Amino acid sequence: MKLLALLLAATLYHAEPTNGTVGFTIMKWGVMKEEGTFRDFNAKIHLDAKDAAKSSVEFEVLTNSVDTKNENRDSTLKSEHFLHVRKHPKMTFRSVRVVPRSKEVADVTGDLTIRGVTKRITVPVRVLGVTDKHAGFETSFVIDRNDFGVTGGSWVAEAPGVLGDKVTIRIVAGGVRR
Repeated sequence: MKLLALLLAATLYHAEPTNGTVGFTIMKWGVMKEEGTFRDFNAKIHLDAKDAAKSSVEFEVLTNSVDTKNENRDSTLKSEHFLHVRKHPKMTFRSVRVVPRSKEVADVTGDLTIRGVTKRITVPVRVLGVTDKHAGFETSFVIDRNDFGVTGGSWVAEAPGVLGDKVTIRIVAGGVRR
């Protein structure tokens, strides 16, 4: 009964890299997928199990933590041509609405900010599980990098076709109740 009461109450979970992943995939040269992760992020996930529409998410990713397993490529992604990490040290997502689709899936609408450009998007979020101390969530969605000013500048202009426009973002977030 105690667990049920806890699950029915609104709960704040904190997610960090030790319990999750922020990854991305983009097509390179039109024939291969290039993958990477962001090693540093945090999230506050307010889950209201009684009324999912009252739930909310705040997610912050440190752009300087990009990791593609290649230091030269990482430096290029951190440059002003792509993420411009000195000027834009964070990417953020702040929810404005949660609409449940089923017991396990909700459409979460919010403002995604990358490189100082904010766009409202809706992403499907799956609840992987909930206990009195932990909750797991995952989502996968596609954005157009150009919509957020991640154009590659002269780097891409010198090598047309090197990168696709669509970026798949996958987030797995394990939240811990504090």
